[in-house]
Amino acid sequence: MDVPPVLRRALPWLGGAVVVQGGLALTGRVLARRSDEGDDGSAGIRRFRLAGGTQLRPTNPALSRLRLDLVMAGADVDLGRVPRVPGGVDLTVRAFLAGAEIRVPGDWRVWLHSAGPGTVSVDPRLEHTDDERGADLRVHAVVGAAGIALERA
Repeated sequence: MDVPPVLRRALPWLGGAVVVQGGLALTGRVLARRSDEGDDGSAGIRRFRLAGGTQLRPTNPALSRLRLDLVMAGADVDLGRVPRVPGGVDLTVRAFLAGAEIRVPGDWRVWLHSAGPGTVSVDPRLEHTDDERGADLRVHAVVGAAGIALERA
């Protein structure tokens, strides 16, 4: 069987792309195993994702800390099952070429600090506060070519 010259030239590039993607996926799984902490019932949760995704539905009424490190990955976090936490919840998101959707209970006050060339959008129905200590959710975001959406749950 004769392979067309165009396909013959493309095959090494396609093979290389498959190897790179496989290497990223394997590296991401190894790093996630080493750095992930907690589960939906924990007071502190951390997730690292490289070329993958994660879904979180925290339920612990004592939730205090949630950290997401995303590289070419996505996160879907629903805080709707968490009652208002005395002292608030600290959410740290570091995202590069990634995206995160965070659903926040409608009665929570949200404080936001973001840095980087990405975007952080906040649902106008959420109550925004300038008082970091009085906020129910404190969001610390570093975004590089990424997007984070805070939406009402």
